[in-house]
Amino acid sequence: MTGMTRSIKRSFSALLGEMVSWQAAANLPRRNRGTFLVVEEPAKLVCYRVSRAGPIYKAEGPRDNLTWLSNVVGTQPVELRLGADRPVVRSLKLPAASKHHVDAIIRHQLEQLLPWPADKMTFDYELENSEPSDTPDQLCVRVVAVSLAAMRAAIDPLDAAGVKAVVVGLAADPFAKLSTINLLPGAKAALAGRRSRLALSSLCVLASIGVAILAAGGWQLHQAIQEKKRIEASLTNLRGTIDKARQKAEQAESSSAKLARKWDAASMVVLMDELSKIIPETTYLTTLDVSDRNVRIAGFSANAGRLIGIIEGSEMLEAANFSAPVVRDGDNGKERFEILAHLAGAKTQ
Repeated sequence: MTGMTRSIKRSFSALLGEMVSWQAAANLPRRNRGTFLVVEEPAKLVCYRVSRAGPIYKAEGPRDNLTWLSNVVGTQPVELRLGADRPVVRSLKLPAASKHHVDAIIRHQLEQLLPWPADKMTFDYELENSEPSDTPDQLCVRVVAVSLAAMRAAIDPLDAAGVKAVVVGLAADPFAKLSTINLLPGAKAALAGRRSRLALSSLCVLASIGVAILAAGGWQLHQAIQEKKRIEASLTNLRGTIDKARQKAEQAESSSAKLARKWDAASMVVLMDELSKIIPETTYLTTLDVSDRNVRIAGFSANAGRLIGIIEGSEMLEAANFSAPVVRDGDNGKERFEILAHLAGAKTQ
């Protein structure tokens, strides 16, 4: 578990570093520009008002007494441009593949590039634009540094006059654009902190969105599983109900069949008793068959023609008719007959 935690931390740190490097390459977040531009010249300072149309001249005065500058800018932030006598500028060529690691490379080579120890100076750098055909596999980097003593000599008088410098650049750079170099002590750390916080906030937002999506997906999956269980339970109950209904139907059918058999058996007994009472002694039966309320009577009689009337007179039988021709039997001299009748109240088939 500890190894996994370390791996997650390394991956998170690497991702955070890549996001910070991407912000630096894209110049995000953009540096704040002062409302006024103050430029060092050999014997004076010149103040301009920053506008979209370009710098607008406001005033100028000596370096040793900045009351005039305080009266002009008030509490508004300013961008200070150092004269050529303070900073040191170096050009450096790096492999193009090191684009996202320029800061680490420059810090490693800092004391070899500049005349001051790392703890006695402040520096900044920018990637210079070059023709693609010149050095496509190289980066041109401009490194600018100034000693902390020279920096304090430049900004302490401003602080004493109540003038707040937010950017310290070079007087040699174009005035119309925000300086791509900021030598103000702590500015790089503050910007790096802002970028780290922005990257961390972005990762947190992305993580929150991911967690929300996973939670929503998990909830939907949970709902689907619960719905599946509910449907399966309903189907189980329904199957049980159907099985019970089928069993009851089978039992009812069995009972009905038994009752029908009992009824048929009882009817046959009653019918035989009835026929024994109404059939003449000169007649005897060879067949008595009851099927679906149809009664078939066959036998021999001395006078078969009378039997239709006798059977019709019974309360149990009706619609009696010969179902076959009456034939006299040569052995006993009687007439052989076959009569089809119906139990009283039954439909004629």
